[in-house]
Amino acid sequence: MKKLSRLLSGIVDVDPIPPVTIGGLALDSRRLVPGDAFVAVRGMQEHGMGYAEAALRAGAAVVLHDGLETPPAEVATRCVEVPELASRLPELCRRYWEDPAASLELIAVTGTNGKSSVAWLLAQALGGAMVGTLGVGRPGALAAGHHTTPDLPSLYKALAALREAGHTKVVLEASSHALDQNRLAGLQFTSVIFTNLGRDHLDYHGTQEAYGRAKSRLITDYVSRYQLINVDDAFGRRLAAAREDSPGLVRFGLETAHHPEVLGSIRRATLDGLQMDVNTPEGRVCCSSRLIGRTNAVNIVIVIAELVSRGFSVPDIVEIVAGLEPVPGRMNRIEGPAGQRIVIDYAHSPDALENALVTLREITEGRLICVFGCGGERDRGKRPLMGRVAEAIADEVILTDDNPRSEDHIKILREIQAGMARPDRVRVMPERRQAIGCAVAGAGGSDCVLVAGKGHETTQDLGDRVVAFSDFDAVRIALVEAA
Repeated sequence: MKKLSRLLSGIVDVDPIPPVTIGGLALDSRRLVPGDAFVAVRGMQEHGMGYAEAALRAGAAVVLHDGLETPPAEVATRCVEVPELASRLPELCRRYWEDPAASLELIAVTGTNGKSSVAWLLAQALGGAMVGTLGVGRPGALAAGHHTTPDLPSLYKALAALREAGHTKVVLEASSHALDQNRLAGLQFTSVIFTNLGRDHLDYHGTQEAYGRAKSRLITDYVSRYQLINVDDAFGRRLAAAREDSPGLVRFGLETAHHPEVLGSIRRATLDGLQMDVNTPEGRVCCSSRLIGRTNAVNIVIVIAELVSRGFSVPDIVEIVAGLEPVPGRMNRIEGPAGQRIVIDYAHSPDALENALVTLREITEGRLICVFGCGGERDRGKRPLMGRVAEAIADEVILTDDNPRSEDHIKILREIQAGMARPDRVRVMPERRQAIGCAVAGAGGSDCVLVAGKGHETTQDLGDRVVAFSDFDAVRIALVEAA
């Protein structure tokens, strides 16, 4: 709890500042805690002042606003104008939560694919915590979050809680939305990591160029000691070239000809795990992991690059990699009683789906069956691309609902089919549990089923309602029914 007058001292010239004690700062009126100060600034589509009355009804102690919108007369006496509030918000967050980042080593990860996996694996490797899609906290004991990267007050609140819990290292997922909206403003990083750039979120950014610019901001706009960049990726090579003079630049890659400082190769890949060799400036790391797939091989290279940058010895790195637990909902394997293998993965972009399918194609003796859909109210352009990828690699494709939200779910499935050469050969089963059950029931002992798109999620957004749903539960039920 802090007095508002103390928080705003030297920032607001109001005499007197209302004698209010606040319990926090909140940008979202739906998620504020009674006693918080509601921060009303301009959002992407509307100004937060439109929610001032709702925030006060929900228990806000006061409304801080930027003066760009006049407060409603009914609540004007409970509103305090803070000039240039949006640009001052990082300072207010630092003041309220007593600069939690100053006590933490922060690592930020951006890229189209791999953010959650890298955050999870690095938090394990470093004995730290994470903030991202999977939640907030220590891997294996995560509290639920609402966004890949929380808004600024929520992020500072999370960092303060992690500091109080005794953490000294935190890995953050940095989404393109967050970078575009300056949600990491005021933070400095030990390491920033770029994984890759594919197609996603064009519903928000408009063009691939704008999407790339947003991603690049983590590397170009923030203070960091190390910059770990994937030079397998064409956009990554451009980023690395722009930071060529940085003493902290660490280029990494998997079986690439682009001469990274940390270069990995796969010795053996099965559904039981990976055996790898990784050349580093400190020597060769010969390691084994329970993680599966080429994508996870890249993630392991990233972990090793970070550990080498921090001065870990090769024997310690080998031990750490061997102990890494799989990422929830990312290439997670479930074995059926007849030997059939089901893999659950969060892949929801064309690149991610292709990577998952190619990995499984290489290590599957029998048929490869793919169950997936696309989310509603998201980039429509990727739907036919994902259909094309699935048809080209899988032996059988079953299209089903993902999170249709308020879109017509049949229309979404048709847009996926539009990218296929033979859409008539595809099975369409909108009800996801039924589609998973059909795939599992039809899989033989040497077959593999990829259930893609939702991964770790425990709900399904059907527009008019959000229902409990887990791909893991659906697979387990299907295996029992198929036995």
